[in-house]
Amino acid sequence: MKTLFLTAAIVALALTQMACSRSGAAENDAHAPEGVAACSFKDGRGLEVTPAAAEFIGLRTAEFDGRLPADALLRTVKGDFVFVKNSGRLLRTAVKVGARRDGFYSVEDGLYEGDVIAISAVQHLWLAELQATNGGVGCADGH
Repeated sequence: MKTLFLTAAIVALALTQMACSRSGAAENDAHAPEGVAACSFKDGRGLEVTPAAAEFIGLRTAEFDGRLPADALLRTVKGDFVFVKNSGRLLRTAVKVGARRDGFYSVEDGLYEGDVIAISAVQHLWLAELQATNGGVGCADGH
């Protein structure tokens, strides 16, 4: 429970430092922050995160080698997911995981060896995606 609150506090801090907008929405929104958004989202293509935002949230990627690091797995009520790099974006992708051993999961479906995946900051990515898809705004947006 303590870890959940710590994660929520870190995410809240990160979201106050960056605004994530649905692609094209920032240009049409009078309340959108000036300058470049920290990330953008396109349906079916995923999140594009700026290098500064990636560094801020501690985002790291690696090639999938058949073993999935536990920190790369996003577990939600809708299933298990990983963020897969696709043309410079990170697309949340459903996976079916098997047994966990030594901090790694076996993957039964959803990934191919050589796929580049996010191995850290996956909860930050998920919250940014939720904010973009559900029309939310960050605290730094003046609301």
